[in-house]
Amino acid sequence: MNLKENFTFNGILLKNFTNASIEEKEMVRECRNNEGVRKWMYSDGVIYQEEHLNFIENLQKDNKNFYWIVYKDEKFIGVISLNNINFKNKNSYLGLYSNPFCELKNKGHLLINCLKKLAFDTVELHSLKLEVIEENERSVDFYMKIGFKEEGLLKEFVLKDGKWLNVIIMGILNR
Repeated sequence: MNLKENFTFNGILLKNFTNASIEEKEMVRECRNNEGVRKWMYSDGVIYQEEHLNFIENLQKDNKNFYWIVYKDEKFIGVISLNNINFKNKNSYLGLYSNPFCELKNKGHLLINCLKKLAFDTVELHSLKLEVIEENERSVDFYMKIGFKEEGLLKEFVLKDGKWLNVIIMGILNR
């Protein structure tokens, strides 16, 4: 299976970063650099164009980490990723962030449903894991509501603004 492909589910396009135009790459970078998005990332500094393009270029030869731009009705909804995929043990970490400039309602649900469909139906993974900063209560609540369970806690795992923050590990099984 080639996860560097684009995928379509129910009229939703998942465009792999490696297939993105220069304009799309810049659109993603602007979204990722939005303060509301980057403040919850481990790496929360502004990402410069050269750094972003190098990251995407390195994905060309990466067989464990895959990123897609999600479009619905040609509107940029957000980004999803499967990271550190273990094909033997059928598990992966996930990542997602919605486009803060898109006014579509329930973007998070659309993005997570695309991720679950891709991970469980297409790639046939058994489990998905994620890490979320404990103070990101909105995301923690969202993941709990859609079936993720808390599986662990990484104590004082991330340093932000001079303060050590805990990270919650969450997971969901393909049932």
